[in-house]
Amino acid sequence: MISTPGTVLVVDDDALNREVLRRMLTKMGWTIDLASGGVAAIELCKATRYDVILVDLLMPVLDGRQTALAIRSGYEARGHDPCIIAVTGLECGTGTDDDFDACLRKPFVMSELTACVSKALDERR
Repeated sequence: MISTPGTVLVVDDDALNREVLRRMLTKMGWTIDLASGGVAAIELCKATRYDVILVDLLMPVLDGRQTALAIRSGYEARGHDPCIIAVTGLECGTGTDDDFDACLRKPFVMSELTACVSKALDERR
């Protein structure tokens, strides 16, 4: 379990995936916001400083990589660098290493989510 949960943004175009992550992260003690796509996520990040952002890689309009880069760029201008985790049904490692702090492969269980978020946050410290 993460010792100091904060705020998390879940970005996924699938409503069921967003809800599953919301429930899991709430059980972990995090405060959750949800975005149905990259454009909505970028707008939320303008108003809120997230500790962790989970981004689905395959989304219409802006994919996960484009979304993560835009979010990082906006936050860097304001002196914040959140932990961004790719969430995908594909194999991890296809370029995600440079753009994301970690990659979580769907489907996953609570213990895998907890371990991924904990490890990504620990490596940033």
